[in-house]
Amino acid sequence: MDVSSDTEKESLGVSPAVLAKRYLVKPNPWCSKLDLEFDVYCDAANPKLISYKSITKAASEIKSVIAKTPLRKSKCCVQFNMELHYKFELFHQTGSFHERSALYSLKMLDERQRAAGVITASLGNWAQVGNTINTYHALAYYGKRLGIPVTVVLPVHTMPDITKKCEDFGAQVILRGNDFGEAKRQAFQIISNGKNCSYINGYDHPNVITGAGTIGLEILEQLPGTQVILVPVGGGGLIAGIATAVKQLRPEILIYGIQSDKCGSFYKAMENNRPINTSVNHGLAESLAIPLVGYNAFHSAHHLVDKMVLVNDDSLTRAILHLAEEEKVITEGAGAISVAALLAAPNILPELQNKTVVCVITGGNINHIILTRCLDRAKAIEGRLIKITIKLATEDSKGHAKILRIIASMSCNILQSYRESGWLIEDRFYTTYLILICETRGIQHACSVKRVLNTLFPDLCQFEEEPFNPVEACCCFPKRFP
Repeated sequence: MDVSSDTEKESLGVSPAVLAKRYLVKPNPWCSKLDLEFDVYCDAANPKLISYKSITKAASEIKSVIAKTPLRKSKCCVQFNMELHYKFELFHQTGSFHERSALYSLKMLDERQRAAGVITASLGNWAQVGNTINTYHALAYYGKRLGIPVTVVLPVHTMPDITKKCEDFGAQVILRGNDFGEAKRQAFQIISNGKNCSYINGYDHPNVITGAGTIGLEILEQLPGTQVILVPVGGGGLIAGIATAVKQLRPEILIYGIQSDKCGSFYKAMENNRPINTSVNHGLAESLAIPLVGYNAFHSAHHLVDKMVLVNDDSLTRAILHLAEEEKVITEGAGAISVAALLAAPNILPELQNKTVVCVITGGNINHIILTRCLDRAKAIEGRLIKITIKLATEDSKGHAKILRIIASMSCNILQSYRESGWLIEDRFYTTYLILICETRGIQHACSVKRVLNTLFPDLCQFEEEPFNPVEACCCFPKRFP
């Protein structure tokens, strides 16, 4: 291979990975530096205020297709010390509240727009499945039913089952870009290249917010005595719609927004009185990880929201487990986030005690692998799963059996048992390390098991310490806004 001397000098001391990026990776030709992302319906300089009248119109438009979702009283009102109800939005055909917004947005298109079709960009949920794809799944679903072409632009790393779901509903799926921003830019590039379709923002288009607001109307109709509503928050469309509808009819009702601490964009927007870019970390509530909240959503909601609360992923896992065990429903992380805030009550939300509270459960699209991990993680946090490492001499088989019998005698269920051998350091070749994963009845039972084993076998049993340390149930940071 003939390489110039300049290239040889430049490459000295440079890793192959850096050279590959320098010479092999080329910028995407569609990634223009021009401002292609201007959305006339989501203009920062001219935000649109959602009206109560438009929400009642949306309710009338969709009622013949979308049935009212159930509002059920919790089985654990005594545990939470409040009259708790759940507004279940996960029983829609596509498993999320986004069907309301998708159907209404498509119904509001004129004949020319219907013929040209719509395009949207997503992390996932407004398109389908997982924690990040509900809205676009709903858009693809109703696009097929109404005969409207739908194009969905997703990042290249999107999971295959997500893209397949969109394609199954007749949508054209384009994989482009490494994140939501690049996918959105590609969508606008397609429009600028002559495809005369309409872009629909999954959380800030006025019709999307309006469609979501119909949930608020249903809550007041189904439970007139509502005093507080807890609403999951990502880009802000859902809370803007619900707050607009509810505060128009019942201004005394408190509206609390619940957001993941992995991306507290709406929380920070409320603090700064304007939308600001916020860093995003991956978490269980992926569909709420919107770095910049919608301008229309914030403009409509900021004066109506009474409090914002941030919750962490450990709280989300406990909420998913609680809903599965007590209410017999499977939810995604974003769908369970309002319950996650309640699990820390009364420490962070003491004012909700003895109140009539509604939690909006927004969706049930969760990957089965993630679900399994969530349930196990939640049990570990609550001390219902404990990990014990037992150290004994290799030839001491009776010692192993004795420990196992004692654990079993305390009604502790041994779920997993395995030995470590390949990763032992040299001075441990004659020691056996047996790792046990055990299921208990709760933190008190787990502590009893630990005390007994530490008393009978001092220095032989090592416990994973997390459940036995005083750990806050939820790292929430509530704040009230004027």
